[in-house]
Amino acid sequence: MEVTRIIHPIGQGAFYTESIKTNDNLYNVVYDCGSGNHKYTPKRLKQDIASFYNPDDVIDLLFISHFDNDHINGIRELKKRTSNIRNIVVPLIEENDFWYYQIENPSFETFYRSLSEIADSAVYRVKPYNEDEEENNIPINDVAPIILSENVRVDKKVSCTTKFALAPHIDWCYITFNYDQQIRLTKLQNELAIQGITEDILKQGWGIMEQHLKEIKQAYKRVAKDGANNSSLIVYSGGMYNDYNCRRHKIRQPNCNCFGRFEFLESEGCLYLGDTDLNQPKLLDTLINRLNLVIDRISTIQIPHHGAYKNFNPNIMMLNANWQDFFVSFGNTNSYGHPSVKVVSTITRQSNLFAITENRDSVYIQIIKKR
Repeated sequence: MEVTRIIHPIGQGAFYTESIKTNDNLYNVVYDCGSGNHKYTPKRLKQDIASFYNPDDVIDLLFISHFDNDHINGIRELKKRTSNIRNIVVPLIEENDFWYYQIENPSFETFYRSLSEIADSAVYRVKPYNEDEEENNIPINDVAPIILSENVRVDKKVSCTTKFALAPHIDWCYITFNYDQQIRLTKLQNELAIQGITEDILKQGWGIMEQHLKEIKQAYKRVAKDGANNSSLIVYSGGMYNDYNCRRHKIRQPNCNCFGRFEFLESEGCLYLGDTDLNQPKLLDTLINRLNLVIDRISTIQIPHHGAYKNFNPNIMMLNANWQDFFVSFGNTNSYGHPSVKVVSTITRQSNLFAITENRDSVYIQIIKKR
């Protein structure tokens, strides 16, 4: 088995792919597919999708971390340029909470409801973490994986830490983690209620919400601070049992000693973080506890939210004892100041940091093989 992991250079967004090649099959996995703040797919992302996939390629598994346009506006283009998208995994958003996500993205509800049309097989909606639920206390080793090669046609809710396997015989899995942000939602509802904007008003849809948009956005900024992306779906990618060589390939980057001693990473595991706020109470401790049996496999970590200071927690660098590669996706001319200079400085003191921009030579590629 050989895995090719690519962090694509598409600017202010995210488009991360893995191709798993076995003796019999080729499996394609994607984590997020978007760039820029607008609804439509940017030209740069369109070019990357078209040049990377053939019309007869199948996307076996698509993870969507959250629903900001810069993470989803390339998905319909991805579907158009490939044979089909079989399975989609997203954070579960209950209908009562749709209003919250429409503040950031007015077309959220339409997109979220259309997922079963985009997926040719299954949509899995990952429930938020709840420590009181028995399923969230089962050791990862004992969690039975969902085997995606079975091509079951479903649209269902699944556990916070669900394990996905491409086929029964492959030691390569994806483990999800969706952290609960109900506390933030409740705070926002209370803030809005003070201004006379009740839950009933919010549930009437975007047309009614628009009439109160100024007050809603002001309250939203006070409570949510950095947006709804605090609920990003975290995904572990890697093996469970075998040992792997993970080699960097075709890298032209400052801030790292890419070859020589560090040509090979210590392990194959990658942690995709989307736009997660790593400073949420207990998030890192809970994540480490749930991924405890694979935590030492992680040597590649995405810096969340394009390197925003508010989302970064330096404790992520102490996840394990491995030498780690961090990567951050951002646009060279973005207006947000991403990535934060403080984040860059903190990471480069003791790890490699790969800056993935719209420049083609910033692409980051790993080739992973069983030892």
